[in-house]
Amino acid sequence: QVLDWSADPLTLPKVTEISRLFNPQSFLTAIKQVSCQQQKHELNKLMVVTEVTKRDRSSIETHARDGAYVCGLFLEGARWDSVGACLDDSKPKEIFCKMPVVNCKAALQGDRDEKNLYQCPAYCTMDRRPYYVFTAQLRTKWPPAKWTLAGVAIILDIGVTV
Repeated sequence: QVLDWSADPLTLPKVTEISRLFNPQSFLTAIKQVSCQQQKHELNKLMVVTEVTKRDRSSIETHARDGAYVCGLFLEGARWDSVGACLDDSKPKEIFCKMPVVNCKAALQGDRDEKNLYQCPAYCTMDRRPYYVFTAQLRTKWPPAKWTLAGVAIILDIGVTV
C-alpha cells in the first residue's frame, strides 16, 4: 500500500491502513481539513466521526463518499459483533478483536446522537497513556458505562500479526 501511495501521492488509497502510519492523528486531521474546505466550517468545531462497516478491506471497491475508509484497528476488552453491528463481550481467551473497515469522517461537534454510542478511545499502542489518537463512536446494546468500566479501547498496533 505504501509503495502504491508513494508512486501517486495525490491519490488516496481506497482503504488506508491507519495503524501503519507514523502519525495517524495527522491523517485524521487531514480528513477534517478537507471537510472544512468543502462545507465551509471551522476546523476547531469539527470532530472525527466513525461508522463501522460490515466489510473487510478486500471488499471495498470505491473511495468513501465522505471521509476515508481505514483499517488496522483492534478492539481490546470487547469484540465487534458483525451481525448486530455493535459491541459485544469478548469470547473466552480472546484478547483482541480485529475491526472491520471503518469510515472516518468529519462532523460538527454535538451533531451526533449520543444514545447507545460508546465513546471508545483509540491508542497507537497497548501502553495507552501517551499515545492517544482519537475517539471512535461505537454502537452498543448495553449502557456505555459497561464498556468504560471494562476498559475497552481501540489499539492500532498490538505488536503481532493477526
